[in-house]
Formats: sequence, structure tokens, C-alpha cells
Amino acid sequence: RGVGYAVGIKNICFSEGFDDYSTARVRLSIIGGQPAVLVHTAAAEVGQGLVTVQAQIARTELGIDRVDVATADTTVGSAGSTSASRQTYVTGGAVREACRAVRAKLLALAGVPDGVLRDGWVCHADGVPVAQVAEVLGDSVIEETREYRHRPTFPLDPFTGQGDSHVQLAFAAHRATVDVDVDLGLVKVVEIVTAQDVGKAMNPMALAGQIHGGTVQGLGLALMEEIQVADGKVRNPSFTDYLIPTIADVPPMHVQILELADPHAPYGLRGVGEPPTISSTPAIVAAVRAATGAALTRVPVRPEHIVGLQAPGGPSPSAGTP
Repeated sequence: RGVGYAVGIKNICFSEGFDDYSTARVRLSIIGGQPAVLVHTAAAEVGQGLVTVQAQIARTELGIDRVDVATADTTVGSAGSTSASRQTYVTGGAVREACRAVRAKLLALAGVPDGVLRDGWVCHADGVPVAQVAEVLGDSVIEETREYRHRPTFPLDPFTGQGDSHVQLAFAAHRATVDVDVDLGLVKVVEIVTAQDVGKAMNPMALAGQIHGGTVQGLGLALMEEIQVADGKVRNPSFTDYLIPTIADVPPMHVQILELADPHAPYGLRGVGEPPTISSTPAIVAAVRAATGAALTRVPVRPEHIVGLQAPGGPSPSAGTP
């Protein structure tokens, strides 16, 4: 058995002066006598939970339960790519700004510009109800479109290598425990513990899912995933031959979420999706190295890299049994 540790740092959003932004349109209307919100962006949902987060932001800012998120398309404006762990940051920021613009117009219409919205009601700042949103809005519609840009970044100095080049940095750490059979070259990851600074947990359940998923991707790189090429042809072009982790390969995981807010980010959040993939792989490889004493220099670690190695403090695999 071996235990390994690794720490990873990942830049979030695009860097070095890139003009990165996203656009959101938010529409407030009355449908069936009840207030309803429609959120429209061009941001692609690829399983990271962005649609849910957009709806959460709208409910938080507008105090209205019914929120629909329109199918993403670019008629509303650009959202950029779903990459760099950036969408919750920039598209979430755009949705927040559009919602706040809608809220300001609604409160002005109600005659309480310093008021708040709660559970479908317009209220004074102290929470005393003024009127229902449906009464204030009537047949009118409020629609606002906003762009959100993160704080500016700058290219690194070509001579010193220094500069304010990244929007933010995310931090993750992993501890992996593995069992290694040095006769067969088999590795079983038996436990992973991870801690990650997320700034603000917008949706704790989805966030934990992203950390689990990124960690499993790192496990795949450590022990399984490798494209085999011969004579310019990929020899393992399907999931029959290209092995990825399944639920049978995933060990118990213990996730510690740290909320150290970024003052420059919407709600203080940090990008979450990619950082776990950085430190999980070296933690697992370090655990294999600790178990075998092998100077492992590549990933994935394959059985042929392990077979015949002597576990630290143990008998040689070639030694006979009494």
C-alpha cells in the first residue's frame, strides 16, 4: 500500500489581456397571473450544471420562483467557449447584471427604488411588503441585456516573466491511497481525499459532482487512458479498447470544500471544473511510487512498469516462500 500527495494551481478564464466576456438577456413578464423570468444566453451546457446555476442566480436576484432558461444560441450575443472553467464566472456574471437591471426597473416602476424583491413581492428595504410583482408589472414586460467582463489582465513581461496575467487562480490538493500487486502489476485506488478552494459554492451538490468528475478524469490519466498510435493510425479508437474509469474503478472520495471568496468575481466564486484533473493524477502516481519504490516517469502507469518491482520494506517478488 502507498499514499501520495499532490497540489495543483490552475488559471481560470482566458488570460494575458484577452477581452473575455459573456452576454445575458433576462425577461420578466406575467404568465397566468404569476411572475415568470426567462434567461437567455449563448453559453453551452456540457454537464457542468450551468443551466441550474443561471436559474439560481435569477431566483436569487429577482425573488421569483418561476425561472426558465432558454436554449442557448448566439442571437443574444457571445458567451465564448465552454472552457477554461469560465462559464459560471462570466455567464453567471452576465445573468446577475441583467437581473439587477430588470430589478432596478421594476422597483422604479413600483416607486421604491431602494426596495427589495422577495417571493414575488416588491418590498421596502426593511422587508415590509408594498405590492405583488404581478400587480406592479401588469401586462408590461421588462427585458434587459447585459455584457459582463472580468477584471483586465495583461501579458507577462517578456524580460522578467512577471505580471498580472490571470483573472484568478484556483487551488486543489489530493491525497490518494492505493494498493499495488507487484506480481500482476495491478493498481487499485482505495481512497481519495481532496480539498479545493471554490470561492463560493453556488450549488454545493453540483460543485461536488464536478470535483468528483475531475478527480476521476485524473485517475484515468494516471492508470488507464492513452491513445495508441502505430504507423499513423490510432489503434484504440473506441471505448472497447480505449479504457476509461468506470464506477468499479472509482474509490470512496472525501471532498473538503473551502470557500475563500475572490473579491473580483461574481459572488466571490472560483472556477471549479478543471483544477481537480491537475493534482489527482500526480497524487495517484506518487502513491504507486510510495508503494513500489519505482521511479515512475510517465503516465499512465501500466502493469509492465510495476511487475517484478520490490515493495519498500518487503521481500522481493522473486524470493521464494518458506
